[in-house]
Amino acid sequence: MEVICTNDNFPAPVLAFYAEFGIQTPKRDQMYTIRQVKRHTTGDTGVLLNEIKNPDVPVKHPVMGEVWFEPTFNINRFATLMGQPVMKEELEDVNV
Repeated sequence: MEVICTNDNFPAPVLAFYAEFGIQTPKRDQMYTIRQVKRHTTGDTGVLLNEIKNPDVPVKHPVMGEVWFEPTFNINRFATLMGQPVMKEELEDVNV
């Protein structure tokens, strides 16, 4: 599924963390293709993009302790090619 980034403003602490691990972020008004849908660390819907492949980063998990995985980007940072919010139903076929 193709989407357009509508929000590339990340909080300074997040950017500092990403810089430490060489994480690339999506850029506003650029088109991307969703590679995979996952639960974002905030509990929201997160996505991985075909055009950005990042290394794994450490995340504190309440049960498993420190785990490493590729960071996702909140789906709310993206819109459809028609400029509409991405609906959950539209993401159901992405992981197939």
